[in-house]
Amino acid sequence: MASITYDGQSFIVDGRRVWLVSGAIHYPRTPHQLWRRRIRAAREAGLNCIETYVFWNAHEPEPGQFNFTGDLDLRRFVEIVAEEGMYCLLRPGPYVCAEWDAGGFPAWLTARDDVKLREANPAYLEACARFLGAVMEQVRDLQITVPSHGPVVAGPHNTPGAAAGGYLGGAGGPILMVQVENEWFAHNDEQAQKYLRELVRYLRENGCQVPVNNCNNLWQRVEGTIDTWNAKRHLAQHLRQLTVVQPDAPRLVTEFWPGWFDYWGGPHADHDPPALVEHRLVEILAAAGQYNLYMFHGGTNFGFYGGRSNARRDCFMTTSYDYGAPLMEAGGRGAKYDLCKRVSTFASQFSHVLAHVEPNRPNAAVTPDEPGADVSVIHLPGSQGDVVYLLRPDVTKTRPADVSVLLPDGLTMSVTLGSDAVAWFLLNVNLGGEAQLDFTNLRPWAFVDRQMLVLFGPAGSEGVVSLDGGRLDVQVPTGREPVVDRHEGVTLVILNHEQVDAAYLYEGGLAVGAAGLDDAGQPTARPGWAHQYRINPAGDMQRVATARSRKPAAPRLGKWERASLERVLDGSDEGFEKIDGPASLDALGQRFGYGWYRIGVGQAKSGRMFAPLAGDRLHLFSQGKPQGVLGLGPGAIDEPTSLRLSGDVVVLADNLGRFNVGSHVGERKGLMSHLYKVQPVALGRPRVDAERAPDPFELGGYIHLARQGERPQAEAVTWELKPRGQRPMILDVRDLPVAGVFMVNDAPLEYYHPHASGRLVRRLLEPGVDPVKRGKNELKLALFAPLAEKVDWAKHVKLYEATEAVTGRGQWAFRKWDVPGGDAFEPISAGEAGDGDSVPTWYRCRFDVRDASVPLWFQPRGLTKGQIYLNGHNVGRYLVATADGKAVPPQSDYYLPEPWLKTDAPNELMLFEEHGKSPGKARLVYNALGPYA
Repeated sequence: MASITYDGQSFIVDGRRVWLVSGAIHYPRTPHQLWRRRIRAAREAGLNCIETYVFWNAHEPEPGQFNFTGDLDLRRFVEIVAEEGMYCLLRPGPYVCAEWDAGGFPAWLTARDDVKLREANPAYLEACARFLGAVMEQVRDLQITVPSHGPVVAGPHNTPGAAAGGYLGGAGGPILMVQVENEWFAHNDEQAQKYLRELVRYLRENGCQVPVNNCNNLWQRVEGTIDTWNAKRHLAQHLRQLTVVQPDAPRLVTEFWPGWFDYWGGPHADHDPPALVEHRLVEILAAAGQYNLYMFHGGTNFGFYGGRSNARRDCFMTTSYDYGAPLMEAGGRGAKYDLCKRVSTFASQFSHVLAHVEPNRPNAAVTPDEPGADVSVIHLPGSQGDVVYLLRPDVTKTRPADVSVLLPDGLTMSVTLGSDAVAWFLLNVNLGGEAQLDFTNLRPWAFVDRQMLVLFGPAGSEGVVSLDGGRLDVQVPTGREPVVDRHEGVTLVILNHEQVDAAYLYEGGLAVGAAGLDDAGQPTARPGWAHQYRINPAGDMQRVATARSRKPAAPRLGKWERASLERVLDGSDEGFEKIDGPASLDALGQRFGYGWYRIGVGQAKSGRMFAPLAGDRLHLFSQGKPQGVLGLGPGAIDEPTSLRLSGDVVVLADNLGRFNVGSHVGERKGLMSHLYKVQPVALGRPRVDAERAPDPFELGGYIHLARQGERPQAEAVTWELKPRGQRPMILDVRDLPVAGVFMVNDAPLEYYHPHASGRLVRRLLEPGVDPVKRGKNELKLALFAPLAEKVDWAKHVKLYEATEAVTGRGQWAFRKWDVPGGDAFEPISAGEAGDGDSVPTWYRCRFDVRDASVPLWFQPRGLTKGQIYLNGHNVGRYLVATADGKAVPPQSDYYLPEPWLKTDAPNELMLFEEHGKSPGKARLVYNALGPYA
């Protein structure tokens, strides 16, 4: 039975120090047939650990009904991590964020009135206990502390040439640490005791034996857990602070973000350039920290699983979760992969050195990520040798430079930075008992089979290597052929930047000029390289010619067929079932995606109308004809608008994804109120009074970005409200630049924070319904801080009076949204192949694929918004244009995973096109790297 402990330097497994070099891969975002390939790509990049979330709503779609099969086979995913010789960090939540629908919370849970998420609420805790118990049941015996239940099947990368410092299969499994909750960014000690510690208890009682961490960025500490950090900037500062707070635990950046997410209607994320990612990884190492790349491979938000961020009112995730990650959505490798491989291979190959450095007495140093000096030097001594890091603060304006470094023994050594922003070297490191590396001005990359030391530096620079007191001067090659030498019984391989980025460790040693390893563990051809150089640990080099591969011709889409929704749109479809009135999609059993409502409104009604409680988009049809789209996102109207409705009104409610972060995680979707005719109410100029800041925790146990007990002097902004008789009022707050609590008659109503609430508050205020009373009322915004600048209140805070409930008297019905059967489709005649009739339509076509070795992408040209299905698999949403043809960025290409394609039979592509545009211009393309390369 393996033991695991930790101290201020590292984790310790059976007395051996472990240094984690980790990357995130979310198993539901990649088809299970590709899991091993993606995990191997991480290993080839030098990682020795895989991190993954566990997504509650995917595993428990209905209460008590668990699914751990296929793409949700958590156990098999962890087993593959073990088979590839890597550790695993498991993050089961129950809340995970991850830009995933509702942060992982199931819709059946968020639909319950007796549940308060992320706090000590009995109904919620009961559900959490059941879920965490089910997760631990799957992986309990895959913890590193559990005795081995049989031999782990070693993959072809479990060789001496693979990344060092990983799990080697001697225990029950690779799980080294489990995280409790995630990013609980609030300070509330009472809830920490009642909720967070209770989750830890659930884990322990269900057999969790490994260390448990939290990732709360010190907002809320949890007894019995390790504090870890999420960030992308100022990493050295944060990690040193962690050392002060918990000197007896290792420093881990649980989420280092090398990229960011995309959302519909926004620009493609401005990802950090590869050189900056490299710089920040080195900065973590220079703070004696370990890291997890979030994401290493982002994958795809298949189906309806994309979430909603609180960065803006309509920040809904795209189907692509490429994230600017080193390993791209379809498995492509670019410059960011290469530079992460430089740092990560060094960190895992020399993990024994990094895990023995002494971080608890750090020296003063120039801040490495802010201007202040040309070069910051950070020297970390340790019992297995010293590591020295050189960092320049600006990665964009570096000039070729040499740095003269004064060594501890008084000698100086010139280090050529070239145009790089980072460099590192080792002092007094024992090389597996074969030799002592005294010093070198080149960057160590790998040490293979206790024989071969691989170093790299700028092309043409002068290098020096001292082994066992013997000095060797070398020159870094300028071409593509590596320099190989024997010195003091060690094979030295000297590479330049281009070579190290094309270098891969494999069972035979080192291959230079490779693009990776194939399924058999052999080097593959790298585009632009006619030859590979294969070097064994003894120093023998072989020049191997590589064959060029040709990209196959893209498949052509066949003739399109169409399935009409005419009877659904005019309300005559027999699938509609009577309901009592407005209700959320969740309450009606439509957990994701769309749903159809039918409401009888009788004689024609016209005027400015508003649906105050609706999410996220409502496609309105009156007598089968489109009347517009109300709600959020491109092409929708998010304010009262003129409408004319009569007879049966059919509403296609579109759930674009629930909040995955902030104070409104798990909001309800669909049509939850009547459609009202409204008129604006002038609020007038508010009164501003000096008051103490409110206590937001009166609204709940978890309030995002709030601290318990912080109630400084601030201000309160107050308006007078006076309803007219029984008419409801609608409070509409958007993009307000200040934070506070909205109150009616001093009763807390809604927490608002520009960075935690999605920048939108919309409430129905009904006279006589607490806290609104008939007659005079006060609406107050109690601020958390004094006003720092003038606010145009009339622009951000609006009030409407509901003059009529347009849908108040008619009968309501609901029909679930579903995929039509094959017999519903008919061929489209030549005369009907135009731009469509602007109503929702299903399309279908077939195509043949002969080659599935290159990623295939669907480009929905000429279409607008909808859903893609491939051979029965829900590929995800597409949104490329509004109904009137205005282009919607950022995603134009949609990944069709290779395992979902057939090469021995026709493939079926099915589309739900919300505005009925013709698919005639859509096409398929092959692209090895993907659209964001």
